[in-house]
Amino acid sequence: MSHLDRSVRPLGVGRRLAAIAVAGTVVAGGVAVGAAPASAAPQTIDDAVFEWGVSAELQSAPPFGGCNYLSAGESDGTQTSYQTTVGDVAVLKDGAAPTWANKCNGAPTRAVNQKVVWSGGTGTVNPETGEAQLSFTGQLSINFYGGLVPFTIEDPVVTVAADGSGQVVATLFGYGSSMEDPTVKVPLDPVDGIVVADLSNVDAGGTGFTVTPDYAGVEYEPPAGSGGTPQNRTVTGWGSWPASWVDFHYESGLTSYWYSSGGSADPYKAPSAITVSYDGGTVDPGPGDGKQSISVTVPEGVEPGEFLWSIDGDQAVNLGETTDQGTYLQATGAIDPISVTDTRTSGPEWSVSGQVSDFSGGLSGKYLGWSPKVLTAGAGATAGAAVAAGIEAGNGLTESSTLAAAAGGHAAGTASVGADLDLRLPAGTPAGSYTATLTITALS
Repeated sequence: MSHLDRSVRPLGVGRRLAAIAVAGTVVAGGVAVGAAPASAAPQTIDDAVFEWGVSAELQSAPPFGGCNYLSAGESDGTQTSYQTTVGDVAVLKDGAAPTWANKCNGAPTRAVNQKVVWSGGTGTVNPETGEAQLSFTGQLSINFYGGLVPFTIEDPVVTVAADGSGQVVATLFGYGSSMEDPTVKVPLDPVDGIVVADLSNVDAGGTGFTVTPDYAGVEYEPPAGSGGTPQNRTVTGWGSWPASWVDFHYESGLTSYWYSSGGSADPYKAPSAITVSYDGGTVDPGPGDGKQSISVTVPEGVEPGEFLWSIDGDQAVNLGETTDQGTYLQATGAIDPISVTDTRTSGPEWSVSGQVSDFSGGLSGKYLGWSPKVLTAGAGATAGAAVAAGIEAGNGLTESSTLAAAAGGHAAGTASVGADLDLRLPAGTPAGSYTATLTITALS
């Protein structure tokens, strides 16, 4: 199976998002069509960028006013330590540098819309295996409770293995607070090797990736004798940040903000999507951005002509933000068009089908359906049957479904086919960014 997507990019940020990364394979009667292999040598990166909004809970206000806010460098939660740029670390709000005066605009709703942009990352990426190790230098401070409980993330390192698993690991330090007097801050010693995020289904072999860290379904057990609140595993979307991250916050007093504890904030605790890019680096993903190298082998005895197909676009489909339809949440869009060329003399039958994986965060892929269509007629192409989103019944696109096909004896030519996507999620789906992979397969 030859996956044509070089990266998974869930573009956009909103209350509930979904993005589809398109991959592809082909089996074509002796004619092999696919992406040409990239160099196996790791490529050196010196300009990686790490972008993150942390969580929806971070974009909110504590009960007494103010807001939880980000700042660059080391912070003690006071105005004198507030900075928006320190070295390679910059904090943005609504796409621009905030000020002390406007940093909380958007509170008390979860619309503060802030993120960190960590630039200057260095390391290596292997375009063929998808492995990566990227190191970032500098400090990001997260100022909870209006700065009463600040803590700092220092020098994160992003690693991705060939199987798509990965981690973000960093040093953490900050302050603990007193329940009797929250204005008292007790400095905490730095702790190395804290897992900030566990990652799954990452392919770092292109020019970057976007991934929502693992949370839903991740179990957390408070250490014996800690007095920690037991994890609530009955609420929709229950889960946890990595255990070492949660355990660190027994010292800061913020432990329950990082796993489902049964409180009203549970729907907002999941981590936001992380984007790592290295578009200007020295990664060579193949013949160039947005292009696929195609090789064709015609063995002896195969009839003249060839069967070729390709995905037209960047293979990353953004379904945007869902809308509330009352009994369900809906997002719509369309796959990138697929070109099919068949010049074989006898016009043998062919088909193109698709099948979706489950979304990140444990969300079933059955909620995605499509309506195939022929965009440009040719090569005998006819559209496949529509597949309904499986919110009420059925399995949606988790079962292989025909996008387009042609009967034997068709005329030679080229067709363009596509499909409108329809995602329908249960009304109680937790806020967050979700990704899945739609695998396109051609048979002839």
